Amino acid sequence: MTDRDRRSGSSRQPVRTDGGATEGPRVEDPEAELLAAGALEEASSGDLQVTSTFNEAWQAEIQDVKADEDANRQELVDVMGIDSDGEVELEAVNDAFRITIDGALIGSLESEAAFYADLAAARLLEDRLQAWHELPVADRSRLLKGLRLFLEICPECGTEVVFDTKTVESCCGSYQVAAVDCDGCGSRLFESAPIDEDAMD
Repeated sequence: MTDRDRRSGSSRQPVRTDGGATEGPRVEDPEAELLAAGALEEASSGDLQVTSTFNEAWQAEIQDVKADEDANRQELVDVMGIDSDGEVELEAVNDAFRITIDGALIGSLESEAAFYADLAAARLLEDRLQAWHELPVADRSRLLKGLRLFLEICPECGTEVVFDTKTVESCCGSYQVAAVDCDGCGSRLFESAPIDEDAMD
């Protein structure tokens, strides 16, 4: 198991709607679901990696998502199962990519590049996971975030990404997270929950 496998998790709120997190089947093991969907496979080293077939389709969908930003608003509602007829807005704000409906924040991602990756992957998982349409929004977000951990190329600029630990500053102090960042455009593609440094000693 790699550092990426051990430290996966989220310090940010997933895309969600009221009631959506308690309906439908629960995803207990995102990696097992992604393996069953043919998105991940075990490498010869024993670590997990994105399958070549899925990665090729994923990269093609990312380019398609980037080509039609206006259509992404409605598709986000449809693919993620968000129950709303309101106006969806996607906006980059400081170090996050916010998703609002009628001005109300319903979720945020690490960056616009992370949004491209998630929407493209959602298109693919919709066809590959039989239970996708029964999954609550929070579980769909867990699967997409877990898959994003294995990105090797930035969806925004095409530069190789780097997995490392980073220090995050907040109003309550600083803490360490595991993060996947792009060396080219600086987009953060993945950020874990705060690392328990005492548990690592």
